[in-house]
Amino acid sequence: MEELLKLPGVGRKTANCILGECFKIPSMVIDTHMIRVMNLLQFTTSKDPKKIELELMELFNEQDWVKLTHMVIDHGRAVCIARRPQCDKCVLQDICPSVIR
Repeated sequence: MEELLKLPGVGRKTANCILGECFKIPSMVIDTHMIRVMNLLQFTTSKDPKKIELELMELFNEQDWVKLTHMVIDHGRAVCIARRPQCDKCVLQDICPSVIR
């Protein structure tokens, strides 16, 4: 991680993506979709990506981090959309504390 962060234009999100996808090192990419969905599901109350990353790493099994990242980001893009969430189509609506009925 630290070596990647030394590269120009590489931040924590990009470094985690490279670690997970290129080197198969367990990592979590925290982007706007992860922040929104994980806040709505009440896995975190933070908006700080690094803090969220550390919190989620404590909650989920390491072998699931990369897959979880992809699933949550895809869900945030397709269903749990910021301005128009499609709660009626959401597979998590029965357990989501933020569901709009």
